Amino acid sequence: MLGGTTIEVGVSHGKDPHAVIEDALDQLSEDPNLALVFFSPRHADEIEAALEQLPDGCRSLGCSTAGELTPDGYTQGEVVVALIRSPYMVLETHRITFDSEDPKRAREVGRRFVMEAIEKLRNPGPCLDITFNALLRSLMAGRPVRALPYFMIELVDGLFPSIDYYMDGIGEVVHRLHLLEVYGGAAGDDLRLERTYTLEDGRLCPENSAVVAFGVTSLKFGGSLDCGFEPVREDRFLITDARPEERRILEFNGEPAAEYYADVVGVPVERLDDEVFMWNPLGWEIFGGQIIVREPAMAEEDGSMRFHSRPPASGALIRLKPTREGMAETAREVTERAMHRAGIDDPEEVALVLVFDCAHRDCEEQYDAIREVVGDEVPIVGFKTYGEHGQLDTGPVGHFNQTIEVVVIGRELVTR
Repeated sequence: MLGGTTIEVGVSHGKDPHAVIEDALDQLSEDPNLALVFFSPRHADEIEAALEQLPDGCRSLGCSTAGELTPDGYTQGEVVVALIRSPYMVLETHRITFDSEDPKRAREVGRRFVMEAIEKLRNPGPCLDITFNALLRSLMAGRPVRALPYFMIELVDGLFPSIDYYMDGIGEVVHRLHLLEVYGGAAGDDLRLERTYTLEDGRLCPENSAVVAFGVTSLKFGGSLDCGFEPVREDRFLITDARPEERRILEFNGEPAAEYYADVVGVPVERLDDEVFMWNPLGWEIFGGQIIVREPAMAEEDGSMRFHSRPPASGALIRLKPTREGMAETAREVTERAMHRAGIDDPEEVALVLVFDCAHRDCEEQYDAIREVVGDEVPIVGFKTYGEHGQLDTGPVGHFNQTIEVVVIGRELVTR
């Protein structure tokens, strides 16, 4: 058993979903509030039956993966479960299924999704009062406000084509309320690109669904995400024709996008593939110098390039240079920032670490870097995503490529 009177956490992983759930339950002294379930798509046919072991009243949220992150490191083909029991975390789960791929409709669905989740949380218990009082004391003392009243862990079908616009709708609510933190990512399917799954309260959802655990907690809670890639500023890509709603750029500098890209990275057009794209992503700098990654997905026959998420309609991109050393250092930095935002100084105060890590960040050293920050005893769980969801340091909420997001949940209350 991990945790104390404020929180208990039971974590397990393996290839037998029934045994994994049973083991995690055995680690708790009381019934859990929440089950987080990340599973390889090869277990989709048996995950519902395994989750029937959960007690009544335990909310569950999960999705399929492109790889799992466990207390023992990265794996593939497994199920990883984190059960949380805390009287200081109150939440509800919620699901929405997209009825259209239209970008404007997807944005409205995202906005409505959050508002409906807020409405569903009708009885937040003492958590809201505790957190608001801590927030007000911080304001009155002139200290940084680290405790926001609400959080949401959000997961979405990773193959839904209008995820970027859906996240715009979520971002609209986050920026308007200023009381909500959002973390999560897009479900994977072991890079097969055939079918991804989301799960709510023990049941697999229809295709093109998004699920959320929306709640309030007075536990220390915080997260951060970043890419950490170095910009190669001399390799500049001026966008002269683009179709953002199709995730497609037709021309760079007035030339077919694929030809221009291939020439800059020094690879023939016919040899452009995932490996080239993974190690030569593009990005653009926003205010504050923060970089948003946009990784190419394929070169089309007409010379255009399709991306894993929405590119800008105009402006210029720059080539980025990923390194394994840089990715490991970024994992360390975002873990430290997550702890700072949660108000946690001592790693022994961390009860659980959640990680949402891009399927195209090929760097298992990231796990060791996180471990260096939180120590050997803290359970780490998460999954390889088809896009990471959260808020950049400079403010934008979105669907990101090739980033790593780390979320920490503490043992102590925000009043400590």
